[in-house]
Amino acid sequence: MIASLSIRARRRCASLVAAATLCVWSCAEPDAAPLERGRPRIVASIFPLGDLAAMVAGTDLTVDVLVPPRADPSTFEPSPRQFREIAGARAFILVGGGLDDWSQAVLGRTEDIPRVDLSDGLTLREGSEGTGDPHVWLDPVLVRDSWLPRIVAALVAARPDAKETLEARGRVVADSLTKLDAWMFARLAPVRGRAFVATHSAWSYLAARYGIPELGVVYPSPGQEPSVRALADLVEQARAAGVRAVFTEPQLGETGARALAGELGVPVYVLDPLGGPGLDGRESYLEMMRFNTIQMARALDGKR
Repeated sequence: MIASLSIRARRRCASLVAAATLCVWSCAEPDAAPLERGRPRIVASIFPLGDLAAMVAGTDLTVDVLVPPRADPSTFEPSPRQFREIAGARAFILVGGGLDDWSQAVLGRTEDIPRVDLSDGLTLREGSEGTGDPHVWLDPVLVRDSWLPRIVAALVAARPDAKETLEARGRVVADSLTKLDAWMFARLAPVRGRAFVATHSAWSYLAARYGIPELGVVYPSPGQEPSVRALADLVEQARAAGVRAVFTEPQLGETGARALAGELGVPVYVLDPLGGPGLDGRESYLEMMRFNTIQMARALDGKR
């Protein structure tokens, strides 16, 4: 019945399962101690963070990502093997803002690992259920100005002897993000002001940065089905605004989005907020952002 729970309830369940899993693992292997082999390791909760950290790390550190491609990070449950991997890391980089709350169960048993919460201290946009929206990584300017310096600092703390090299790579990544922002601005300029509807509210940072209004979402939060009244209101608003497409995501079901698109007589386009290895055109953070930009530009242009 977890699929019908609210996001908060699902996160509480995920944390309890994670804690139980950790207990099973630690009881089964009481004398097991994680061994560091080779380069120091950093662990990131989701792929966009891991890829940004890997660009800075180069050959000086190893970066591992916990949440696999196509998985929903808000309900992810680490495996016993992943608990062991985390225990040997020099830092754990997470989004924060409620996205990866399951990390609390992990870090509660590994207090010696520095926890780098990239949302800590930031004023987040309003999200579902009155919480802050954690999808900051979908705005390359915020990533460059707020997240990247924290990532660089975490890697330097893990490998202080490589400080100059890591900081130099950080500047290269910052330059890449500046160029990405300019490219996205130019690519989305022709569709600025055109509203869209998405499966869930992951895109408000990107929308605000590039002037593309998010009219509404099909699912207020993962696992929370919209009411008939809410869907009817959304259809009415979308028609009035001349919405030209509905966006869905690989990590979430498409039923609601396709039903809405059918009511409106518009196509469905896929956006991917996470990307990851093996996903064509989304195997790096920069590629993922370009993929989503091209999809948005095509969808909102209205040319099929």
